[in-house]
Amino acid sequence: MEKRTLLALFAHPDDESFGPGGTLARYAAEGAHVHVIIATDGDAGSVEESHKRQDGRSLAQERGEELSNAAVALGITSIWDLPYRDSGMRGSPDNQHPQALIQQPVERLTVELVDYIRRLRPQVVLTHDPFGGYGHPDHIRCCEAMTAAFHAAGQSDPLRGDNSLLPYTPQKLYYTAFDKRLLKLIVRVMPLLGKDPSKIGRNQDIDLVEISGWVTPVHARINVAAYARQKDAASRAHASQYGGGPAFLRMLPAFLRQRIASHDTFTRAYPAPSVQIESDLFAGVRYR
Repeated sequence: MEKRTLLALFAHPDDESFGPGGTLARYAAEGAHVHVIIATDGDAGSVEESHKRQDGRSLAQERGEELSNAAVALGITSIWDLPYRDSGMRGSPDNQHPQALIQQPVERLTVELVDYIRRLRPQVVLTHDPFGGYGHPDHIRCCEAMTAAFHAAGQSDPLRGDNSLLPYTPQKLYYTAFDKRLLKLIVRVMPLLGKDPSKIGRNQDIDLVEISGWVTPVHARINVAAYARQKDAASRAHASQYGGGPAFLRMLPAFLRQRIASHDTFTRAYPAPSVQIESDLFAGVRYR
């Protein structure tokens, strides 16, 4: 029987671990092929103050090594890199770099991703949500390009990629999602603790008020409690970025953080979601 295969596209080294790392580890442990594409080098990322930079190495080089170690921790089948530069947060000078991901035509990225889909033949495809999680332009561009590639890969070559690859149509497309109910509560509580929910993160450039208004419905809820150790190891492998998790979650009691971390949640972009919340991204998949 055809083997279960999942293909995920993320914008930066660490998105695969800090995001749905538990889900990737779970399916890898269950024997599925889990392939991950990272779209940028992460070179515009900020660095944890406690992290000691290695002399003579760029941040992109360090983050590439961290990604390799994280992939081992998660048990991922393969990691693939697109040749683009981190675009930085909205409005930063990095947005204008000619090699930045957001400077690339969506059509070019779509062709590249179509080739990956046709080569790796996943039944399930996963990427960032249309709002980019916290508004990061690279996350948004990944969603745009992978959504287009998902629908184009099965067509008889409207695009010009690798002509030796046969058309292939994946069966399901998911976006990462986060239930906003808790976030809305946190946004109301933070001012009572003397904190501004519109300016958080190392660079004070993440607006929880804005994020809490984005609608990211949850159609799949994957139990990843048994893979907490793998996700933690993968997250810690990204030493230049690791800060113990999002600041707003660190405010919560330990038991509540553990409960939230026990499940990864997703929006089903295709096919149209059912009424019942899925507990398996491969539910309903047909195998040859």
